[in-house]
Amino acid sequence: MNMRRFTLFTASALMGLMSLQAHASGFQIGEQGARAMGMGNAFTAVADDPSAQWFNPAGSAFQPGTQIMAGGEIIIVPSSDFTTNALNPAHPATTSSNSKVIGIPHFYVSHGFENSPITIGMGINAPFGLETDWPGNSPFATSNTFSQLKTINFNPNITWRINDNLAIAAGFDYVFLDKVRLNNSAQLLEGDGDGWGGNVALMYRNDQFRFGVSYRSRVSLDINNGTVIGGAALARLGAPFAVGAVGTASTKVVLPDQVNVGLAYSPNEDWIFSLDVDWVNWATFDNLDFHYAPSVVATALTGGTNFRTLPENWSAQVAIRAGAQWQFSPDISLRGGYTFDPTPVDDRFFTPGIPDRDRHLFTVGAGYNVSQALTLDMAYMFVYFVDRDQTASTGTNAVRNGNYSGTAHIVAGSLVYRF
Repeated sequence: MNMRRFTLFTASALMGLMSLQAHASGFQIGEQGARAMGMGNAFTAVADDPSAQWFNPAGSAFQPGTQIMAGGEIIIVPSSDFTTNALNPAHPATTSSNSKVIGIPHFYVSHGFENSPITIGMGINAPFGLETDWPGNSPFATSNTFSQLKTINFNPNITWRINDNLAIAAGFDYVFLDKVRLNNSAQLLEGDGDGWGGNVALMYRNDQFRFGVSYRSRVSLDINNGTVIGGAALARLGAPFAVGAVGTASTKVVLPDQVNVGLAYSPNEDWIFSLDVDWVNWATFDNLDFHYAPSVVATALTGGTNFRTLPENWSAQVAIRAGAQWQFSPDISLRGGYTFDPTPVDDRFFTPGIPDRDRHLFTVGAGYNVSQALTLDMAYMFVYFVDRDQTASTGTNAVRNGNYSGTAHIVAGSLVYRF
């Protein structure tokens, strides 16, 4: 393999930073509260617990006093299977990713001022993140073995209740990219970064109908202090620098802007039915531009240009979410939901670093009022990934052709305290 081809593998490998296989499409994690998750995350027009800070901050205008939510999700990813097809030069071969158990925390608080239309709030969560772990002997090991991305989102909001039925909200997002790690058979890459964005939202509600809409802007995460470490495989590939040589690189990842529109209907006090249409603009993820500091590593990877661009060309997608809640008794509520979430990844640009596929998500949940002030919510989600039969990879990327399959499970819990 010549160095130009290896450089393309190096660039595409960064995509492995975005490949936890148990979330919304791409590398978004849609599960940000147990009650919402129990309703299939069709929560934009419901938004009547503190997780409104994420799903629709305008909903907090209708929540009196001070409310706090703390909890998290546990994502259980059994091994995903890959089987080559006849278009793969390594055929016949099979491999499986390592299973993962990953925790995703969330914390929300809101406070409505007495005799005032103003409510303030804060959300701290991790709406984007991932992890993948393919074995070092897989056919595409030069592209991806182990990858990890951890983000923390800080989102303060202010809400104005215009009248008894209508409220609007605005806030900003500070996203801290706590950790980026990438290993493949040729290199290690790690770094961190951050970025800023904003959000606005609206909520209308009466006794039976609720309508909500929320917009979140794109966020550009600048990764300015990435470290690239050459490994033993570089020597085998003929790289003109020593094993263990170190270089630096920078790039950026643009998190997508999104619009969430929801409608909810309550025929009586016992039932709520909700429907969300969520548009996520993954078209922001069109290119990866790598800038290397001048070094022997940069010369080896780029031929002296210190710059490389890799097209990704993801596309915007719309997810459909539906949910329901039944107030079984004064203290117990039961929930269910379904989501169809299509992949934004085109066959021509597919990589095993992001073995993304269309998915169907099925959820159940329950809530229990421990006391007048304390509520416990629990939920379970089964994620079914539609098998992906990849045949469009060509050239050196033909090692990616084959069938990708797998499932995932998510359990969530949240405690809400009101005072």
